[in-house]
Amino acid sequence: MTNPTAQTDRVPSTPVSSSLPRRSFRPAAVTIGCVVAVIAAVSLLGSCSGDRASLGSLPPSIPEATASTTAPVTTTVPAPAADDLMLTAEDLLGWIATPVGDPDVRTQPASDAAKLDIGPKTNAGAPTTFAIVGDASPNASTEVDGWYRVALPDRPNGSTGWVPQSSVTVTKTPFRIFVDLEARTLRVERDTTEVFTTTVAIGTAENPTPQNGSYVTELIANTNPTGSYGPFAFGLSLHSDTLSEFGTGDGQVGIHGTNQPDLIGQAVSHGCIRLNNSDIQELVDLQLPLGVPVFIT
Repeated sequence: MTNPTAQTDRVPSTPVSSSLPRRSFRPAAVTIGCVVAVIAAVSLLGSCSGDRASLGSLPPSIPEATASTTAPVTTTVPAPAADDLMLTAEDLLGWIATPVGDPDVRTQPASDAAKLDIGPKTNAGAPTTFAIVGDASPNASTEVDGWYRVALPDRPNGSTGWVPQSSVTVTKTPFRIFVDLEARTLRVERDTTEVFTTTVAIGTAENPTPQNGSYVTELIANTNPTGSYGPFAFGLSLHSDTLSEFGTGDGQVGIHGTNQPDLIGQAVSHGCIRLNNSDIQELVDLQLPLGVPVFIT
Protein backbone atom coordinates (compact mmCIF):
# COMPACT_ATOMS: atom_id res chain seq x y z
CA MET A 1 0.00 0.00 0.00
CA THR A 2 1.26 3.46 -0.80
CA ASN A 3 0.65 6.77 0.88
CA PRO A 4 1.60 9.90 -1.09
CA THR A 5 2.31 11.82 2.09
CA ALA A 6 4.12 9.02 3.90
CA GLN A 7 7.85 9.32 4.51
CA THR A 8 9.98 7.00 2.45
CA ASP A 9 13.63 7.18 3.43
CA ARG A 10 15.46 4.40 5.24
CA VAL A 11 16.57 5.21 8.76
CA PRO A 12 19.63 3.63 10.38
CA SER A 13 19.57 3.74 14.16
CA THR A 14 21.99 3.60 17.07
CA PRO A 15 21.59 2.83 20.77
CA VAL A 16 20.77 5.54 23.25
CA SER A 17 23.55 5.58 25.82
CA SER A 18 22.80 3.74 29.03
CA SER A 19 24.83 6.37 30.91
CA LEU A 20 22.07 8.98 30.53
CA PRO A 21 20.65 9.94 33.95
CA ARG A 22 16.97 9.19 34.47
CA ARG A 23 14.51 11.33 36.41
CA SER A 24 12.53 8.38 37.69
CA PHE A 25 12.44 6.40 40.90
CA ARG A 26 14.38 3.56 39.29
CA PRO A 27 17.18 2.34 41.61
CA ALA A 28 20.74 2.80 40.37
CA ALA A 29 21.11 -0.94 39.85
CA VAL A 30 18.44 -0.86 37.15
CA THR A 31 18.86 2.68 35.82
CA ILE A 32 18.95 1.44 32.26
CA GLY A 33 16.86 4.18 30.67
CA CYS A 34 15.61 3.70 27.13
CA VAL A 35 18.39 1.51 25.78
CA VAL A 36 18.03 -0.21 22.40
CA ALA A 37 20.16 -2.50 20.27
CA VAL A 38 21.00 -1.30 16.78
CA ILE A 39 20.77 -4.72 15.17
CA ALA A 40 17.05 -5.07 15.87
CA ALA A 41 16.02 -1.64 14.66
CA VAL A 42 14.77 -3.01 11.33
CA SER A 43 11.56 -4.25 12.93
CA LEU A 44 10.64 -1.14 14.90
CA LEU A 45 7.83 1.23 13.92
CA GLY A 46 6.88 -0.67 10.79
CA SER A 47 3.60 1.19 10.38
CA CYS A 48 5.11 4.66 10.42
CA SER A 49 6.15 5.25 6.86
CA GLY A 50 5.99 4.06 3.30
CA ASP A 51 9.27 2.17 3.66
CA ARG A 52 10.77 0.17 6.45
CA ALA A 53 13.28 1.53 8.90
CA SER A 54 16.58 -0.14 8.00
CA LEU A 55 20.21 -0.37 8.96
CA GLY A 56 22.64 1.66 6.92
CA SER A 57 24.71 -1.45 6.24
CA LEU A 58 21.93 -3.18 4.29
CA PRO A 59 22.58 -3.35 0.54
CA PRO A 60 20.40 -0.99 -1.53
CA SER A 61 19.28 -3.85 -3.75
CA ILE A 62 16.98 -5.23 -1.05
CA PRO A 63 13.43 -4.74 -2.38
CA GLU A 64 10.98 -2.56 -0.51
CA ALA A 65 8.54 -4.44 1.71
CA THR A 66 4.83 -4.28 1.11
CA ALA A 67 2.18 -3.61 3.73
CA SER A 68 -0.61 -6.03 4.51
CA THR A 69 -4.05 -4.61 5.26
CA THR A 70 -5.47 -7.81 6.69
CA ALA A 71 -6.74 -7.83 10.23
CA PRO A 72 -4.06 -8.20 12.93
CA VAL A 73 -3.44 -11.74 14.12
CA THR A 74 -2.91 -12.46 17.81
CA THR A 75 0.05 -14.77 18.30
CA THR A 76 1.68 -14.69 21.71
CA VAL A 77 -1.23 -13.32 23.74
CA PRO A 78 -4.66 -14.95 23.95
CA ALA A 79 -7.56 -12.57 23.36
CA PRO A 80 -8.88 -11.26 26.71
CA ALA A 81 -12.50 -10.45 27.50
CA ALA A 82 -13.84 -7.35 25.75
CA ASP A 83 -13.96 -5.43 29.04
CA ASP A 84 -10.19 -5.87 29.41
CA LEU A 85 -9.23 -4.39 26.05
CA MET A 86 -9.29 -0.69 26.94
CA LEU A 87 -6.76 0.70 29.41
CA THR A 88 -7.44 4.16 30.83
CA ALA A 89 -5.65 6.76 32.93
CA GLU A 90 -7.29 5.16 35.96
CA ASP A 91 -5.58 1.87 35.11
CA LEU A 92 -2.01 2.97 34.34
CA LEU A 93 -0.86 5.21 37.17
CA GLY A 94 2.86 5.28 36.44
CA TRP A 95 3.97 2.12 38.22
CA ILE A 96 6.56 0.18 36.22
CA ALA A 97 7.60 -3.48 36.53
CA THR A 98 11.07 -4.42 35.30
CA PRO A 99 11.80 -8.18 35.22
CA VAL A 100 14.71 -9.22 37.42
CA GLY A 101 15.60 -12.02 34.99
CA ASP A 102 13.72 -13.52 32.08
CA PRO A 103 10.10 -12.32 32.19
CA ASP A 104 7.66 -14.68 33.87
CA VAL A 105 4.27 -13.62 32.49
CA ARG A 106 1.16 -15.76 32.98
CA THR A 107 -2.34 -15.64 31.58
CA GLN A 108 -3.72 -15.85 35.12
CA PRO A 109 -2.28 -15.06 38.57
CA ALA A 110 -1.18 -18.63 39.22
CA SER A 111 2.14 -20.43 38.83
CA ASP A 112 0.46 -23.26 36.92
CA ALA A 113 -1.25 -20.89 34.45
CA ALA A 114 -0.05 -20.76 30.85
CA LYS A 115 3.16 -18.81 30.41
CA LEU A 116 3.23 -16.14 27.70
CA ASP A 117 6.12 -16.06 25.25
CA ILE A 118 7.65 -12.69 26.11
CA GLY A 119 11.43 -12.49 25.94
CA PRO A 120 13.89 -10.40 27.98
CA LYS A 121 14.21 -7.83 25.18
CA THR A 122 11.87 -6.13 22.74
CA ASN A 123 12.18 -6.54 18.98
CA ALA A 124 14.28 -3.37 18.99
CA GLY A 125 16.65 -4.78 21.61
CA ALA A 126 15.48 -2.78 24.64
CA PRO A 127 15.02 -4.55 27.98
CA THR A 128 11.44 -5.75 28.42
CA THR A 129 9.42 -3.54 30.72
CA PHE A 130 5.76 -3.58 31.76
CA ALA A 131 3.32 -0.92 32.93
CA ILE A 132 1.51 -2.11 36.05
CA VAL A 133 -2.29 -1.96 36.03
CA GLY A 134 -3.52 -0.40 39.26
CA ASP A 135 -1.82 0.89 42.40
CA ALA A 136 1.45 -0.87 43.26
CA SER A 137 2.45 1.35 46.18
CA PRO A 138 3.77 -0.52 49.24
CA ASN A 139 0.63 0.05 51.31
CA ALA A 140 -1.84 -0.67 48.52
CA SER A 141 -3.71 -3.93 48.36
CA THR A 142 -2.93 -5.70 45.10
CA GLU A 143 -5.64 -7.26 42.98
CA VAL A 144 -4.22 -10.70 43.78
CA ASP A 145 -1.68 -11.22 46.57
CA GLY A 146 1.76 -12.04 45.22
CA TRP A 147 0.98 -10.94 41.65
CA TYR A 148 0.89 -7.77 39.57
CA ARG A 149 -1.40 -7.35 36.62
CA VAL A 150 0.58 -5.71 33.80
CA ALA A 151 -0.09 -4.22 30.37
CA LEU A 152 1.61 -6.19 27.61
CA PRO A 153 3.52 -5.00 24.51
CA ASP A 154 1.67 -7.45 22.25
CA ARG A 155 -1.53 -7.75 20.29
CA PRO A 156 -4.36 -7.24 20.93
CA ASN A 157 -3.99 -3.65 22.15
CA GLY A 158 -4.92 -3.36 25.79
CA SER A 159 -4.12 -6.98 26.61
CA THR A 160 -2.79 -7.77 30.07
CA GLY A 161 -1.01 -10.57 31.88
CA TRP A 162 0.26 -11.38 35.37
CA VAL A 163 3.77 -11.40 36.82
CA PRO A 164 4.88 -12.68 40.24
CA GLN A 165 5.79 -9.75 42.48
CA SER A 166 9.06 -11.47 43.32
CA SER A 167 10.07 -11.55 39.63
CA VAL A 168 10.10 -7.78 39.02
CA THR A 169 11.53 -4.55 40.37
CA VAL A 170 8.83 -1.92 40.86
CA THR A 171 9.45 1.79 40.27
CA LYS A 172 7.23 4.84 39.86
CA THR A 173 7.38 7.61 37.28
CA PRO A 174 5.59 10.93 37.82
CA PHE A 175 5.19 11.34 34.04
CA ARG A 176 2.27 10.39 31.80
CA ILE A 177 1.73 11.21 28.12
CA PHE A 178 -1.66 12.09 26.60
CA VAL A 179 -2.36 12.24 22.85
CA ASP A 180 -5.61 13.90 21.73
CA LEU A 181 -6.32 12.73 18.18
CA GLU A 182 -9.13 15.20 17.52
CA ALA A 183 -7.09 18.18 18.70
CA ARG A 184 -3.89 16.61 17.29
CA THR A 185 -1.89 17.46 20.36
CA LEU A 186 0.51 15.62 22.64
CA ARG A 187 0.68 16.61 26.30
CA VAL A 188 3.08 15.44 29.03
CA GLU A 189 2.06 15.69 32.67
CA ARG A 190 4.29 15.36 35.70
CA ASP A 191 2.28 14.66 38.86
CA THR A 192 -0.83 15.91 36.97
CA THR A 193 0.89 19.22 36.09
CA GLU A 194 1.33 19.94 32.38
CA VAL A 195 5.02 20.28 31.52
CA PHE A 196 4.98 19.96 27.72
CA THR A 197 2.40 20.32 24.92
CA THR A 198 2.79 20.32 21.15
CA THR A 199 0.93 19.76 17.89
CA VAL A 200 1.36 16.38 16.18
CA ALA A 201 0.55 14.53 12.98
CA ILE A 202 -1.54 11.35 13.27
CA GLY A 203 -2.70 8.39 11.20
CA THR A 204 -4.93 8.64 8.16
CA ALA A 205 -8.59 7.61 8.05
CA GLU A 206 -7.48 4.45 6.23
CA ASN A 207 -4.76 3.61 8.78
CA PRO A 208 -5.76 5.49 11.93
CA THR A 209 -3.72 5.85 15.07
CA PRO A 210 -5.11 3.25 17.52
CA GLN A 211 -6.81 4.51 20.67
CA ASN A 212 -5.91 2.91 23.98
CA GLY A 213 -3.71 3.15 27.03
CA SER A 214 -0.15 1.95 26.43
CA TYR A 215 3.42 2.62 27.46
CA VAL A 216 6.88 3.34 26.06
CA THR A 217 8.78 0.15 25.24
CA GLU A 218 11.99 1.58 23.75
CA LEU A 219 13.77 4.71 22.53
CA ILE A 220 15.86 4.75 19.37
CA ALA A 221 18.40 7.42 18.45
CA ASN A 222 18.57 7.60 14.67
CA THR A 223 21.99 7.99 13.08
CA ASN A 224 20.36 10.15 10.39
CA PRO A 225 18.59 12.80 12.50
CA THR A 226 17.33 14.56 9.37
CA GLY A 227 15.63 11.42 8.02
CA SER A 228 12.02 10.22 8.09
CA TYR A 229 11.94 9.51 11.82
CA GLY A 230 13.90 12.57 12.92
CA PRO A 231 16.53 12.27 15.64
CA PHE A 232 14.54 9.96 17.93
CA ALA A 233 11.69 7.43 17.91
CA PHE A 234 9.81 6.10 20.94
CA GLY A 235 8.30 2.65 20.46
CA LEU A 236 4.92 2.04 22.10
CA SER A 237 3.16 -1.13 23.20
CA LEU A 238 0.39 -0.35 20.67
CA HIS A 239 -0.03 -1.90 17.22
CA SER A 240 -1.95 -0.80 14.17
CA ASP A 241 -5.56 -1.95 13.92
CA THR A 242 -5.35 -2.08 10.11
CA LEU A 243 -1.82 -3.26 9.33
CA SER A 244 -0.93 -6.72 10.58
CA GLU A 245 2.59 -6.28 9.23
CA PHE A 246 4.62 -3.62 7.53
CA GLY A 247 8.08 -4.26 6.12
CA THR A 248 9.86 -6.50 8.58
CA GLY A 249 7.80 -5.22 11.51
CA ASP A 250 4.43 -6.10 12.99
CA GLY A 251 2.75 -2.71 12.72
CA GLN A 252 4.09 -1.30 15.99
CA VAL A 253 3.07 2.32 16.63
CA GLY A 254 5.52 4.93 17.85
CA ILE A 255 6.15 8.61 18.55
CA HIS A 256 8.93 10.09 16.44
CA GLY A 257 10.34 13.11 14.64
CA THR A 258 9.95 13.92 10.96
CA ASN A 259 11.64 15.41 7.92
CA GLN A 260 8.28 16.80 6.76
CA PRO A 261 7.44 19.41 9.41
CA ASP A 262 4.91 21.02 7.06
CA LEU A 263 2.65 17.98 7.61
CA ILE A 264 2.48 18.40 11.39
CA GLY A 265 -1.15 18.85 12.43
CA GLN A 266 -2.44 16.64 9.63
CA ALA A 267 -3.65 13.02 9.39
CA VAL A 268 -0.88 11.60 7.18
CA SER A 269 0.91 8.68 8.86
CA HIS A 270 0.26 4.93 8.91
CA GLY A 271 -0.66 5.25 12.60
CA CYS A 272 2.37 6.77 14.31
CA ILE A 273 2.50 10.11 16.09
CA ARG A 274 4.86 12.58 14.40
CA LEU A 275 6.44 15.58 16.12
CA ASN A 276 8.67 18.36 14.91
CA ASN A 277 12.30 17.40 15.52
CA SER A 278 12.75 20.13 18.13
CA ASP A 279 9.72 18.74 19.98
CA ILE A 280 10.89 15.12 19.90
CA GLN A 281 14.23 16.34 21.27
CA GLU A 282 12.42 18.15 24.08
CA LEU A 283 10.44 14.99 24.80
CA VAL A 284 13.68 13.02 25.06
CA ASP A 285 15.15 15.70 27.31
CA LEU A 286 12.38 15.01 29.84
CA GLN A 287 14.20 11.68 30.41
CA LEU A 288 11.06 9.56 30.33
CA PRO A 289 11.70 6.01 31.56
CA LEU A 290 10.72 2.78 29.85
CA GLY A 291 7.21 1.94 30.99
CA VAL A 292 5.92 5.52 31.14
CA PRO A 293 2.17 5.43 30.35
CA VAL A 294 0.87 6.83 27.04
CA PHE A 295 -2.86 7.41 26.48
CA ILE A 296 -4.19 7.96 22.95
CA THR A 297 -7.83 9.05 22.74
